[in-house]
Amino acid sequence: MIRSWGAYNPKIDEVAVKSLLKLLFLIYIIALFAINGEVPYLAVLVILLIIGVNVFKERFCDTVYTTLASFILICVGIWIDRNFAFLLCIPLFDFAYQKAYSGVLSVGLLGLYFAVESRLPALILSMGLCGILALVMEKAEEKESNYKHKFDEERRLRYELERTKSKLLTSAKDIAHLTEVSERNRIAREIHDNVGHGIAGILIQLQAAYKLFDRDEKKSQEILKRSIENLSDALTLLRNTVHNIKPKETLGVEYLKSVINNFGFCPVELKFYGNFGLLASSQLEILGLIIKEALTNAARHSKATRVDTIIDINEKYTRLYIKDNGIGCDILKEGLGLSGMRERVLNLGGSISISSKSGFLIVCLLPMPNQEGRGGV
Repeated sequence: MIRSWGAYNPKIDEVAVKSLLKLLFLIYIIALFAINGEVPYLAVLVILLIIGVNVFKERFCDTVYTTLASFILICVGIWIDRNFAFLLCIPLFDFAYQKAYSGVLSVGLLGLYFAVESRLPALILSMGLCGILALVMEKAEEKESNYKHKFDEERRLRYELERTKSKLLTSAKDIAHLTEVSERNRIAREIHDNVGHGIAGILIQLQAAYKLFDRDEKKSQEILKRSIENLSDALTLLRNTVHNIKPKETLGVEYLKSVINNFGFCPVELKFYGNFGLLASSQLEILGLIIKEALTNAARHSKATRVDTIIDINEKYTRLYIKDNGIGCDILKEGLGLSGMRERVLNLGGSISISSKSGFLIVCLLPMPNQEGRGGV
């Protein structure tokens, strides 16, 4: 599960750890003064200034300069009392966390000097642990930052993908509409140019023959005969035009039958109810793709000897049922074929259920398109 960045902020934990660490050292120094029983006023002032600088640093301005100011105040405190030497762990931690390695070197050398001079091995151990803790926290913050950046980048790319997908779907609908309009115009031109002019000429001839019938019967019969011949030619031209306009691809149930006939692994029984003319071309295409995918899976994995396919079409929805009698599988892993099929169905507002228990089963439900957007098939 991806953690919400609004609910979790790694910066809060890091500030808490740093504040707690500094507070522990300050309490330790105050305890040392309390044990000695005498606290110089100047030492109290320096402690208060160190606390103030570090509070300002953590809340408002966490920079190398505020760390340097804290280091200078601690040096003043060491000049007053050597017990302040343990507070060198604070600027050492901050410099290491900020990757200011020159500051780490300066604090480290000074701490080493006082540790040797005052025989305080615990000071060296404390400074070493603080330096290691600072480096670990800095690396952890860097990893958190990289993770957050990658998460944000992934989310941005996902949103861009969704927008691109929406644009492609819109473009596909626009292209389908423009193609339909263009095809209608082409058919209208074909009929008008090839058939319309001929029938218009025949009409004029028939009108002339009708007017000449009482005055010149012979002439009228010649015109009538010629009109019949022209009408026969126009009818032949109309048939040829319709034959040329009709697409070569099979449509409707014939298209699905051709898909099934190309499958030779085992017998496939197709039953259908309703009018295929109600289906849009996009729906017919998806039905064909689902049948192809189901038959392909049956051939590869199921060891089936029979596949039943039922298509039920009414004015509200289209239902596709495909079931084979193969062995199936306990765990179904959807590959590109099944996931792509599911996505296509969802894009049309439909639903699909897939099961691999006791054979491979697909049940798909597609809502019928609106009357305005219905494509002829």
